[in-house]
Amino acid sequence: MGLIRLAKRSRDRLVRVARSRSNTRHAKRAKALLGLHHGKSVQQVADETGLSRQAVYNLQKRFLERRDQREHERLQDAQHTGRPPKKQRMVIRVINKLLRRKPRQYGYEADEWTVAMLHEQVEKETGASVSRRTIRRAWNALNPRRRKSPKGKIKDNPAT
Repeated sequence: MGLIRLAKRSRDRLVRVARSRSNTRHAKRAKALLGLHHGKSVQQVADETGLSRQAVYNLQKRFLERRDQREHERLQDAQHTGRPPKKQRMVIRVINKLLRRKPRQYGYEADEWTVAMLHEQVEKETGASVSRRTIRRAWNALNPRRRKSPKGKIKDNPAT
């Protein structure tokens, strides 16, 4: 038995998370916990997952402290402190409104929105300077299954 003991149900859920490709951070954490359960040392787990030893210790502690939560919730980051992203919320509202209409209704000669067009239109409507990265993040937050190029990057402009 390892540094932590997992019930069969928890183990099965962590195995599913560890195999998942949708959230690599959670998958790495699940693999670390499974390694600890199987009796591997913290150093071995750290080497296999690419986490630091301290990160493995912190993960173990946090996982055990959150026993009242489900496995996937126990793997999540704690709430981050700091200044909330005000521009991001504003941009999400504007983009949400823009995506309900076609770009042609705003004077563009395209049938689908691009980051470049959204960037220009958001700046026109808000009067605020916004980066294309903020536009991309907001668009992804609204539609996480957007089409990506073969390299995994979202195209800023169909001409590129």
